[in-house]
Amino acid sequence: MYATNCLRQLLSNAWSTRKNSYPQGFSLFKEFLSLKEQQVLLTSSLRKLDDTESRRARRRRKLHSAKTTANLTSLEGIFLPDEFYEFQEGHYDGVIHHYREIHLSSWPEDEIEGLSPILERIYALCPTKDVQTHLLHLASYGRILPHIDNVSASGSWIMGISLGDERALRMESVDSSFDVMLPSGSLYLQRDEVRYKFKHSIVADTSRHRTQRLSIMIRDRLPLGNRSTGQ
Repeated sequence: MYATNCLRQLLSNAWSTRKNSYPQGFSLFKEFLSLKEQQVLLTSSLRKLDDTESRRARRRRKLHSAKTTANLTSLEGIFLPDEFYEFQEGHYDGVIHHYREIHLSSWPEDEIEGLSPILERIYALCPTKDVQTHLLHLASYGRILPHIDNVSASGSWIMGISLGDERALRMESVDSSFDVMLPSGSLYLQRDEVRYKFKHSIVADTSRHRTQRLSIMIRDRLPLGNRSTGQ
């Protein structure tokens, strides 16, 4: 408990000393994870996503990996080429394109060395403890259009951890907007008014070569009686 409180205080101080133009309710920590921690977290996340795909896709990945020497010292080397994943063309609400996703019930902590302390650091920052975790893997050509996350399915805050390609997060309300670069290993928290009144999107940057990215999204659950039973 002491270590958890110290971590929260440390990051609270770090966020408060980073003066920027972000509105109240948005916090960013650009270098939250080391490269090694990113590698462990990305490997764990891809394993969970891969397990949900077809036997054919898993077999193709296994054959490709057996023939190829991956550069596992970089995050880009941990991702396989786009064609080895079963990316979905569009989300049911039309917001996300060329993606894979899973709502996570557990992490493979017993299978991957070093994962548990990373997760402890991340979840210690959650403003509340009853949370849901969502893994979102974007293809190199994937995109996320402006939207506000379903307010009937989650509560007042959203935390995002970025792994892989650096992209710009655009936050837009009726009368203001701002862009935030999300480098790999960064963590951001949006809550309260920024959660409910700002649409967010991942900007489609066509000016450079893009690669894959994976986001770990953590949200607070609504009290059981307040949750929507629909989509």
